[in-house]
Amino acid sequence: MKVARALLLLAALIVAMPVSSLARTRATPTPEPTAAPVADPAVTRLVRQQFVLWQAGQINKSLYDQQILDKLTDEKLAQTSKALAALGPLTDAVYMGPWLSADFPPGAKGYLYHMLCSDGAIYFWIALDPQGKIATILFKNRLDIENVTPSPATPPPSPP
Repeated sequence: MKVARALLLLAALIVAMPVSSLARTRATPTPEPTAAPVADPAVTRLVRQQFVLWQAGQINKSLYDQQILDKLTDEKLAQTSKALAALGPLTDAVYMGPWLSADFPPGAKGYLYHMLCSDGAIYFWIALDPQGKIATILFKNRLDIENVTPSPATPPPSPP
């Protein structure tokens, strides 16, 4: 009889307990946030300047490697200028991270930016040679895998 009364009392206590007291006492672990890539202020200034000049169709050709100038026609500049100008005034340039390509000249470093304008946005890839001249430049309205190379990572372990 005493056992039955004790069980009833225990059952009454459990029913009266708030649900939160039965919940897990530890917080669910969350992954550590990944640090955003840090932009080089000098590169960001150059990117902003070049983007605005491309929108205006008035680039400073002395800042470009000869290999770019050989491919750049007045028609291509006008076409690109018209498309970029349609995006409206530049409001922000967001550094996305480094850009790697086997097509770069030796020693060149690539950078990927998301250019935000009043009427649209576009991705801007730029590579600078060791002398700081623009070795590669590319504008695209989307990210695609042929132009984005992931940072080197530790390879996964081989299966046993």
